[in-house]
Amino acid sequence: MDGENFNNYTDSDKDGANFKEVFAIIFKYKYSILFITALITFLAFAYAYYKPNIYRAVTTLEITANNANNNDILSAAVSKGAQNNAMETEIIKSRFITNQVLNKVDFAKRYFAINKFYKKIELYKKSPFDIKVKKGYGILFKISPISDEKCLLTVDKNNKKWSYSQEVKYGEWIKNNHFEIKIDKIKKPLYKKYLFVDVFSKYLADDVRSRLKVSFVSSNAGVMVVSFEDNIPSRAQKYVNEVAKVYLKQSIEYKTKEATKKLNFINKQLAFIKKNLQSSAKSLEDFKRNTNSINLSAKANMTIERSAKLETQLEDLLLKKQVVATLYKQVKNGIGLENISIVGIGEDTNSLMGMVKQLQDAIIQKRMLLQDFTPAYPEVVKVNSKIRELKKSIIFSIRNILKMLVEKEKLVRKSIAQEKKLILKLPQNERILTNLKRKYLVNEKIYSYLLEKRSEVEIIKASTISQNRIIDKALLPRYPIKPKRKFIIAIGFVLGLFLGLVLAFVRSFLNSKIESKEDVEKETKVPIISLLPHIYKDSEGFVVFKDSQSALAESYRAFRKKIQSAANKKSGYAVGITSTISKEGISTVSVNLASIISLSGKRVIIVDINMRKPKLHKKFNLPNSKGLSTFLMNKDSLFEVIQKGGFKNIDVITSGICPSNPNELLESEKFKELIDNLRKMYDVIIFDTPPIGLVTDADTVLNLSDVSLYIVRENYSKKEFLELVNSLKNEGLDNLYIVYNDAKAVKKGYGYNYSNGQDYY
Repeated sequence: MDGENFNNYTDSDKDGANFKEVFAIIFKYKYSILFITALITFLAFAYAYYKPNIYRAVTTLEITANNANNNDILSAAVSKGAQNNAMETEIIKSRFITNQVLNKVDFAKRYFAINKFYKKIELYKKSPFDIKVKKGYGILFKISPISDEKCLLTVDKNNKKWSYSQEVKYGEWIKNNHFEIKIDKIKKPLYKKYLFVDVFSKYLADDVRSRLKVSFVSSNAGVMVVSFEDNIPSRAQKYVNEVAKVYLKQSIEYKTKEATKKLNFINKQLAFIKKNLQSSAKSLEDFKRNTNSINLSAKANMTIERSAKLETQLEDLLLKKQVVATLYKQVKNGIGLENISIVGIGEDTNSLMGMVKQLQDAIIQKRMLLQDFTPAYPEVVKVNSKIRELKKSIIFSIRNILKMLVEKEKLVRKSIAQEKKLILKLPQNERILTNLKRKYLVNEKIYSYLLEKRSEVEIIKASTISQNRIIDKALLPRYPIKPKRKFIIAIGFVLGLFLGLVLAFVRSFLNSKIESKEDVEKETKVPIISLLPHIYKDSEGFVVFKDSQSALAESYRAFRKKIQSAANKKSGYAVGITSTISKEGISTVSVNLASIISLSGKRVIIVDINMRKPKLHKKFNLPNSKGLSTFLMNKDSLFEVIQKGGFKNIDVITSGICPSNPNELLESEKFKELIDNLRKMYDVIIFDTPPIGLVTDADTVLNLSDVSLYIVRENYSKKEFLELVNSLKNEGLDNLYIVYNDAKAVKKGYGYNYSNGQDYY
């Protein structure tokens, strides 16, 4: 391609060239791309195969908040605070419930089988062995069945300082310093290797809790969705259903426990009041019998009624003070703050209820933050500060309530004292009878009140059911939710293809060697005169003579025509051949070009210009004692240095002995005289020069030649070598052409001729 055509590329031509380059790179590295794609796809397949199936079991519950609204002091003393979604989530995921469920669903004993592809398969309720462990929890045992009576028990060393491998009998205890187990065979083993481990339950809680997911349909809806993921579908189903049952059961147990506490409190008070009631009734009866007093005046009866009412109010205030004091202690000590209640105090507590709700929300927020962050995390520090401030405000409000209750107590006690003074003004017998009847009436009212409450609590305890209920029990999962094996394999294929392409383009980018004629055309405007195919290494190098009808010979025939056209002479023209470094094919091209020219009937002579490291004489099996150097030093005549090449129409001038100044000899008039004489004697002169990138000897020869050939070798010559080609062109070497040598795919007609190669020179 000449310079004019080179500069006439349009944008569409460049786009087309770019696409060609892309496809050329892909085609060149097709095997590595296919290998990487296949490798990554296989790894993805292996990952998908060995990854166990994960199943999800789901149950739904209805959660009803407890909005107790009564002011009864006994109910308020033990009532549960308002519930919220976050609190219920924490409860159902608590370690307390998890440990209870783990007592019913066995996660500790894990049996596995290893199939022929080394995949680990967990056997839940299907193990052929029943293994009992007294010592050795957490140790992974390998069991290989040997016969109906024996198996090989192995413990690998791994991170332990000991290992174990011994044949043992089924049904016998195996004891040593590290473990004590017994293996009972319950059915015939189907696999050659099994694994067993018994894990402490306390180590399982965190792992199991992490796989339990709790969510609500919405923030306002009381529908809780509880799901659990496990590699055993039946175990996932059983676990999530047991979680729901234990959650509801603990709610009932909580209410039953509170009812029991209330009953104990009532019974204790009843026993005390009953004793007082019996004592006051006996005293009243004895007094009436001894004094024959039966009726009281209307004034006395009114006093008794007022006194009884005040005594009842005083008892109520004392109970409220007890509840408030308990609440104060609970908040101050920070115990059970999530469940505190202020219902039933009977005062204006709206602001206090709001602060308690904020405190409970802050505590839940802190607990959730601590699952992911340390106590030093800024948000945790901020929440802690909020909790401290809320506790201070709540304690201040409780103190105010307690202060108001004390003031009311003082007023009631003052009123009771005034009623007692009125009683003192009555006649003696009437006064005594009034006091006795007052005591009896107060005790009777309190006793009746406690009996009524005890009946209510007993009914509640007997009929306690959870306000929450299971809407849908978990069904047995039929299909795994993960891994998505087809998706994983597809991702592996795409990733492998992508990595293969990226690596191909990276290798192409980092590869500084010339890989195609397009690489040459991009780096230089010097035209390519011929593409020569790869040839096998040959001791003589005369490949054309071996098969003159081969594709290789045809390539050299086309090469011969282009050289003759470039020389613009029918005879007597000189061809200088060089390259950047050795092993790019100078001598191989020289001898085969001479061979194809000789076959056309023209006389050709090859002159070995490389007087530093001569090699041409070895290809022709000629002596090298006389040659170019001895001629230029006037030691031998021209006819003495010309030797027959062993083939018709081919003569050779070898390099001769190695001189100390080869460059000066080539620049001498003697060398120009040699060229003039050879032009008269031969049709074509071929100069086999040393690499111009190593020495400057070839520079003189190229300037004296009619056609200058610069050889680049595919996958050997570097792209940066073409800078030297451009430099020669810029220095005025107009007859310079590039020979693209050792092409692995040479275009011929509408196809490509491929050949596999070895290194050659």
